[in-house]
Amino acid sequence: MDQLSPSNNYMHSVFTLLKGSAMYITPASIAIAVILPFVWFSLTEMFPSKGNTLVDAPIVGPNWSLFARYKFFKDASTYVQEGYRKFGDKLFKLSGHDILILPNKYVDELRNLPEDRLSSIQANIDNFQGLYSTTNILLEGHLHTHVIQTKLTPKLAHLVTGTQAELKRALNSELSGTQTEDFAPFGAFHLILRLVSHIAARHFVGPRLCRDEDWLSTALIYTENAFRTIILLRLFPNIAKPVAAWFIPYSWRVSRALKRAQDIIIPEIHARRKAAATGYVGMERPNDFLQWMMDEANEYDGAPHRLAHRLLILTLAAVHTTSMAATQTLFDVSSRPEYIQPLREEVIEMTSENAQFTKTSLTKMRKLDSFMRESQRLNPPSLLGFKRHVKQPLTLGDGVCLPKDVHLMMPIYPIVVDAQVTPDPFQFQGFRHHENRLQPGEGNRHQFATTSKNNMHFGHGKYACPGRFFAANTVKMVIAQLLLDFDLKLADGETRPDNVCLHEYVFPNPEAKLLFRRRQ
Repeated sequence: MDQLSPSNNYMHSVFTLLKGSAMYITPASIAIAVILPFVWFSLTEMFPSKGNTLVDAPIVGPNWSLFARYKFFKDASTYVQEGYRKFGDKLFKLSGHDILILPNKYVDELRNLPEDRLSSIQANIDNFQGLYSTTNILLEGHLHTHVIQTKLTPKLAHLVTGTQAELKRALNSELSGTQTEDFAPFGAFHLILRLVSHIAARHFVGPRLCRDEDWLSTALIYTENAFRTIILLRLFPNIAKPVAAWFIPYSWRVSRALKRAQDIIIPEIHARRKAAATGYVGMERPNDFLQWMMDEANEYDGAPHRLAHRLLILTLAAVHTTSMAATQTLFDVSSRPEYIQPLREEVIEMTSENAQFTKTSLTKMRKLDSFMRESQRLNPPSLLGFKRHVKQPLTLGDGVCLPKDVHLMMPIYPIVVDAQVTPDPFQFQGFRHHENRLQPGEGNRHQFATTSKNNMHFGHGKYACPGRFFAANTVKMVIAQLLLDFDLKLADGETRPDNVCLHEYVFPNPEAKLLFRRRQ
């Protein structure tokens, strides 16, 4: 059985994720919700078809867009798998005309096309409801990508020691009460969010602000409400979203969190520029993502409010993806105790006597890396990937035409659970990728952060996720440190927590608890 099929407590999990909306459901909001579809239906008759509607491809699921969006929101996994099973290497559509699915046979043809022809960033911002989640600032330039690729990734090795110290301090704080012989329950997703937030902040704003509870909580509030806004607005046609956003409380919280983040970061920028003007007398020059952006930005991007805004968006990207991967890995470790000892032994073997991580020791944790990749294979952050927006009409090698404004994706989850790609695809084999790397010529492939046409969780090609190496390092450090310092398990009689699937997104259960006990 497909482990991403809806569980019996599906709607309970949905309401848990979106709890807090009920108080905002008023007669006025109900009236708007009823009237908007009819207004939209009337208006759409006045405009010519464009983008996906011009592509002749079968629709999987309902045709009528409003109903199709709701069904896709509720049961995307079923429709994604059905489309892949029926149409294989052909095009099909999901959520009405919203999503055009291309098979991965087109990856090599598309993966390195320039942004002015086929845009990855535009597609992702569209998917993230950029105007309402405020992520559309990333369309203004490539400062963030440039700094990640030229500063953050090359410096990851030098930041390992400071990051581990921050992680251990955060663990002592978040898992207080684990000193006894008894196991203590903790919410797994909340714990991981807090730990990853500390690590991301250490990289992004340095050692002082990474412990500032105001910044940490503001970044988490923004992240949480941005995703709730995205999930809900995906149900509405574009023409109705400006009105719908007014009735979604999460979109207001996003704006408030952005304002608060700017209130925190803008004074920090001014202080750093003042210190730079005096040669950093009496202080060390900052060595973090904020400083690197300040150094690399042009006059427009270097405006303090824009720097603060970009920093918050990138914190969302870093914390969201990394926390989900780490939580899923933690669920798999806890629900498969037979892996705990070999993983722990590898971590102990690859670290020094004082259990200090280095870039080299993290790289040598090949079994842990394999386990992380297998967890992500079966519990991906999204069922679909390789998102692209067609900026100029394209004709593919086999004659398929993609008009301007097509929004396309590829079925990344069905690919990795295809028996022709992965033997025994629904069986969790934690070390399968480690074993693959032992084959001749395969040593640098099959890693958590590597991509291919059959493994596109981080995208593939020129525009693959630039932050995937940060994510890999962070997940590995969190899981390794937990294995070194704690015993962990599920409560007696419990099984691996079910995922929560909303649209194509796959979230770890936000309410699930694990049991922790500090090792002696």
